[in-house]
Amino acid sequence: MIDQLKILDEALIRKFHDLGAHQIDYWDIRCGVTTGTTVDFTDQKSKEISSYESCECGIRTFTNGGWGFVVLKDLKEKTLLNRFEKAVKLAKLSASLTKTNFTIKERDPLKKDYHILGKKPLDEVGIDEKVDLVKHHEKTAVEYSPKVRNTRSMYFDTLTHMLFLNSFGSHIYQDLSVARMFSAVYAFEEGVIQRSINSVGGLGGFEIMETSKASKISTKSAKEAVELLKAKSPKGGKFTVIMDPKLTGTFVHEAFGHAVEADHILNKESILEGKIGEQVAQENISIIDNPGMNLGAKYGLEYEFFGSYYVDDEGVPSQHTDIIKNGILKNHLHSLETASRMGVEPNGHGRAGGLSSKPQVRMGITLLEAGDWSLDEMIADTKEGVYCEDFQYGYTDPTTGNFQFKTSLSYKIEKGEKKELMRDVALSGMTLEVLNRVSAIGKEVSFSDGMCGKGGQRVRVCDGGPYIRVKDTTIGGLG
Repeated sequence: MIDQLKILDEALIRKFHDLGAHQIDYWDIRCGVTTGTTVDFTDQKSKEISSYESCECGIRTFTNGGWGFVVLKDLKEKTLLNRFEKAVKLAKLSASLTKTNFTIKERDPLKKDYHILGKKPLDEVGIDEKVDLVKHHEKTAVEYSPKVRNTRSMYFDTLTHMLFLNSFGSHIYQDLSVARMFSAVYAFEEGVIQRSINSVGGLGGFEIMETSKASKISTKSAKEAVELLKAKSPKGGKFTVIMDPKLTGTFVHEAFGHAVEADHILNKESILEGKIGEQVAQENISIIDNPGMNLGAKYGLEYEFFGSYYVDDEGVPSQHTDIIKNGILKNHLHSLETASRMGVEPNGHGRAGGLSSKPQVRMGITLLEAGDWSLDEMIADTKEGVYCEDFQYGYTDPTTGNFQFKTSLSYKIEKGEKKELMRDVALSGMTLEVLNRVSAIGKEVSFSDGMCGKGGQRVRVCDGGPYIRVKDTTIGGLG
């Protein structure tokens, strides 16, 4: 454990227990020291080169349905005890004002250390090497074609040393290293502007940036942006659509996944309220969330997935959760609060965007499980349709199930053959209708990395699945 966190020793922990005894039902503390680097270039010029070190601590207290939460940056014993007492008062005040009374079910304590620093630790790589990486990707994108108008390449990393304590007796220490690269390219020709955005990231060291996928990221963005310049917009209507794994993952996360987060269920903001045990999709549909470690090796990566974690921000181990099994809705995603209020076990989805944020229900790595079709078989079996790759932006409403996504690359399918590239293709529909109109599920699974926003916070996530084919999907275009 690094020096700044050693103040949280057994003697101080006993004082927390004493302060909380007979006043509150539960407390937890997350303290951490984070160092990080950001290198951001636009059009081959530096926009930001920065490094930082921060020390933060979040103290959370609970009694009879009321939460207290205090954030501090001074890890001195006197300050920690003072802020703990303040958090106790806030929890009692909150409990006196709430109409929702419940208790947090006690759990067995977890005492464990976790470390993931990678083969090439981030703190052993100089800033010059990180800057050179970004400059290389900027140069590669610009030189791909004279049609490339603007570029942006950004690298960031974080190394966090974190300690989690709670009133159940848990003591969890983690060293976590995260690196990510982002590439955006804008191409221009005859008044038309098109863009492509790609990223690669994971848990580990600088070796993530030396993988084949990372080394090709700027070329991929430039190639896609330039190719889109000659693409035509589609005619609107209902078509059979084949979604690639990235778009499948986007649908599973955005359109479906948020609707299964238990806080939305409790707030009556989800189409899935009251549907546990009911068939909500076809029998061949199964969806899971499993943010555990060692998935990278399973899928041929040299690092851990960007959305992986050992424990959530409430000290609950990450785990495999069946959400839909053979078309039947089996589980929601839970935090300690939602699990307690709904009388079930938490499943490791209480996540916070940082040490100064309160945990809320969030996804980790969400996946639609594979079937037995190849992509070639799907295309050959489709008389008229659209093949869509990746996701640019979109809108979802978990209350109604309505979604709209703009895809990155799309191709017309005619008589079982993939034809010309199209741009500005948008998909729209209703979540549960789509899950009941899937006519083929592929056997090749892959994942995308990203940052998911909710409640003013952003957390690391991955989503994915196979190619899927969906009947009668609404396609929108510009002509």
